[in-house]
Amino acid sequence: ELGGAARHVTGFDRPNIRYEVLEKHKPFEQLLRLVESHRAQAGIVYALSRKRVEEVADRLCGQGIRAAAYHAGLPAEERARVQERFLKDELEVVVATVAFGMGIDKPNVRFVVHYDLPRHIEGYYQETGRAGRDGLPADALLLYGAQDVVTARRLIDANHNPQQQRIELHKLNAMVALAEAVTCRRRVLLGYFGDTLPEDCGNCDVC
Repeated sequence: ELGGAARHVTGFDRPNIRYEVLEKHKPFEQLLRLVESHRAQAGIVYALSRKRVEEVADRLCGQGIRAAAYHAGLPAEERARVQERFLKDELEVVVATVAFGMGIDKPNVRFVVHYDLPRHIEGYYQETGRAGRDGLPADALLLYGAQDVVTARRLIDANHNPQQQRIELHKLNAMVALAEAVTCRRRVLLGYFGDTLPEDCGNCDVC
């Protein structure tokens, strides 16, 4: 134990990130609108399945956007290449499963999109937190569809460990509550981690 050492406790708030949730309706078009508003800037799109990742990356390329897919099913050298190109700004968008982003410290990621509903707030927070590490404005967009919740619940029901089921359902319900919030999203997000915000943030879609 260090006597008298300074302790730096940082809260969970990332005030430069603008949180937005859109009801999922023609999701590719919703994604494209955001990407087009950030042309030539770096972004990450998270999707839950490898198939979806490949499909979205292909469609973005078809729109003339420098995009690539990243998931655990790709050969290690291909994953390393995508990561390298992204870090060097040769790629605008990486479409990925949650396998992407660990150890990626790219300060100028301007947007993070969740194409599918994340399973829990911890993951959502960690993934959106890869945006705007340089402190400049960044966007976090979540596309939220009722079908995503049905799919997620089905996966949880398939787990036959009742205790695990309870935990996962609790986490999913918290994620749904954030997506369906009608009050400041940042307050809901920080509240989940036990942090409080004295007033509404003014930098989310609800505000």
